[in-house]
Amino acid sequence: MPSVTMRRRKVLVLALASFAAAGVTLAASARHVWAQQPPPPKPPPAAALVVNAEVMVLYATTVPGPGSIDPAIGKMPQLTKPPFSVFNTYRLLDKKVISLELGKSGPYTLPNGRILQVTFIEPTTEKRFHIKVAINQPGGNGSYLKLLEVTAEPNEPFFVAGQPYKDGVLVLGISLRS
Repeated sequence: MPSVTMRRRKVLVLALASFAAAGVTLAASARHVWAQQPPPPKPPPAAALVVNAEVMVLYATTVPGPGSIDPAIGKMPQLTKPPFSVFNTYRLLDKKVISLELGKSGPYTLPNGRILQVTFIEPTTEKRFHIKVAINQPGGNGSYLKLLEVTAEPNEPFFVAGQPYKDGVLVLGISLRS
């Protein structure tokens, strides 16, 4: 007859085997339940980084007398200093805001038919904007201004000038806003 110790061992082995089997069943069951759970939702896409380029198209000429600056232009002291002071009259021809997504271009047709392309390259660490500016002939036949790269501060205009227009030149004042 088996001893009490042997019977206890058999019971203990059977109990451990039962617990082990139950644990494997629970683990398999848990894996099955976890596998059926839907994946966690994807985070929403990051908001597109956009900068607004305000383009002011100015017509600069020299007329006899003191000349004038169109009041619609607002205060732009740069126009009264060289090299812009060579002209004594400035008239606002157009003002437009172009929204630029990071890495994308915004086209704008100028009064002389050329196409202004402004491209938002990247924001810089100093809260400035790195952009590229090009001016092409209509239909893409050659370019007047191949490429100008600028790192500009917000709300501080920079200028692109010199395109002949009628009896003067076009002056583009470009200001960036986030």
